[in-house]
Amino acid sequence: MSATDWTPEEEAVARRAFEHGKQRSVMSLIETLQEQSTKLDTPESIWSFHDFLSTERYQYEGRADFDFSNILFTLADMIKQKLISYEDLVGLNQLKLSKIKAMSMF
Repeated sequence: MSATDWTPEEEAVARRAFEHGKQRSVMSLIETLQEQSTKLDTPESIWSFHDFLSTERYQYEGRADFDFSNILFTLADMIKQKLISYEDLVGLNQLKLSKIKAMSMF
């Protein structure tokens, strides 16, 4: 979908949900890192912690920018990860909601 496929109201809903999801992902990551950091007691645990953080950074940066060409997929992924809910998407047209719901099932 391109920017022309979105009304200004729909764009506002999607941007709000997207930003909400990003913020929740950061808060969730901080909690996880705080928990995991208390378990660092070997070199292997440190490298594992580093690998986990690198993976999380890659995922976060993959959804760092609001991109119309991928936003439905991004919102579906955020739903799947429980970073946003369908209530956050109220205001999108039925076709967009249906696509998001379908993509979030996989």
